[in-house]
Amino acid sequence: MRRFLPLLGVSLFFIVTANAQSIDAQKIAFDYVRLPLVPVPAGTSSYTPEVLLRYVESVQQQQANHVSAVTEAKAKAEKDKQEYKAQSLKDKAINRLLLDERKPGEAVIPTADYTAQVYDAPTLAATYVSLSGMKRVQSDGDLRVVVSLDGFTQGPITPVQVKGTSLAIGGASTGDGIKHAYEVSYKSPVSVKVTTKDGKVLLDEMIEATNTYTVGKTEAFATEEGLNKFWRNNQGAYMRQLDENAMKTNMKLATDYLDSALGQRSITRNSSIWVVSDKKINYDEFPQAYEKALIGYKLLADPARTPEASLQINEAVALWTKALAESNPKDKKARIDEKVTAATLYNAAEANLWLNNFDETDRLLARLKLLDISRYNILAKELDLLAQDQHKRFNANKKN
Repeated sequence: MRRFLPLLGVSLFFIVTANAQSIDAQKIAFDYVRLPLVPVPAGTSSYTPEVLLRYVESVQQQQANHVSAVTEAKAKAEKDKQEYKAQSLKDKAINRLLLDERKPGEAVIPTADYTAQVYDAPTLAATYVSLSGMKRVQSDGDLRVVVSLDGFTQGPITPVQVKGTSLAIGGASTGDGIKHAYEVSYKSPVSVKVTTKDGKVLLDEMIEATNTYTVGKTEAFATEEGLNKFWRNNQGAYMRQLDENAMKTNMKLATDYLDSALGQRSITRNSSIWVVSDKKINYDEFPQAYEKALIGYKLLADPARTPEASLQINEAVALWTKALAESNPKDKKARIDEKVTAATLYNAAEANLWLNNFDETDRLLARLKLLDISRYNILAKELDLLAQDQHKRFNANKKN
């Protein structure tokens, strides 16, 4: 027992020493102004939004075709009645006996196919179309922003069978056995075009995601007749809801696309600055760098204060760079060991991103990935995506 106690004391000493080092993620949130992907002419400050419904004539033609079909059906029914009426009783009897020809009934009115909703274009423009950092004007804006809708397009309607109790359709469990539903495919393509006052086209594209078919599913019924009855009574309302949902979703996609391409939106960045501390070892540069970086990041919200932000961030980078000069990942006793190196690399990589030092950010992230620490691999991947996007936007706006 006398030998055991000293050993226990030594073990406790090493445990305390090993746990003395603390690497804490100080969560931060700050705003920055995201640059556009498509640079606009210098002095551009306003835009005029417009929505074009390019499918209106098609809808009108579809409706006119149905009216003609109804008129023809009624005319044929009336003609059949007159011809039947003009027959003698003898002819009527013979035709009924030999041809099973009976007295004509009322006209069979053809069912109208669903026609895309014609929305109010000015309302859509006012509700959805916007560009961050620019003023909306009713006419003669520096930019003309046109969003064109090609209307709701219905694809195949496919009967499907649903089996099992685990699948829910229409908010209700399908229960045991087979149930019947329809899958309805549809799309509602949207395009965007942006031009300057002098007619220069800055952007002219179809929003690709809006030009692919989406599949909706009706609620399921125990019998095919139950499904058919539902469809006869509710097809129009069901299709109208799909139409409205597609319009809202795709208009938002178009607006987000336009804003990413041409707007100057304020984005909130949620991140962390890693701070190292130890009861035995001096890590004073880490809280100092944290304070400087945080001040700099907070200043990014105001582009006019970019020089002040860069000054603070550069001072933080200098402290982290000096620490990295001591990096020795293979030595667990080193002041800047593997884990401290990883935390410092991440801090410095993000800071260089906001200084537009993208090559340095890439280099630091590459070093971080080589350490292959799970926690930092995830962070590095997310930061790498942001850095690529920022680099692309920075290059696009160099001339401006």
